[in-house]
Amino acid sequence: MIYKNQELKNAILIVWQVSAVVSILILLVLFFVDEQKILSQLPVCEARKKGLECFLCGSTHAFIELKKLNFGSAFAFNKLSPFMFVLLILNSLFFLKYLFKNYKTKL
Repeated sequence: MIYKNQELKNAILIVWQVSAVVSILILLVLFFVDEQKILSQLPVCEARKKGLECFLCGSTHAFIELKKLNFGSAFAFNKLSPFMFVLLILNSLFFLKYLFKNYKTKL
């Protein structure tokens, strides 16, 4: 079905491109902005205010720990964070490969 519907295929491509740009921005902020500045700008999660925990709670702290290669600490902050971090990196790399491939074909 997706192969026959060009409009759907284009929509999925656009959503992936936007998510890849967001992934790259997250990684750039993580690696080039001081961690105290990042942590000071964090809002309190609405779920945490209610005494609950969402699947993203602790992700920022975990990503900062992953940047320092502290895998145990990252896992303690958020158990999904190593998986999400790898997905961010892979999504960014695949997008950059896609951009360069398409750039070369247009030359």
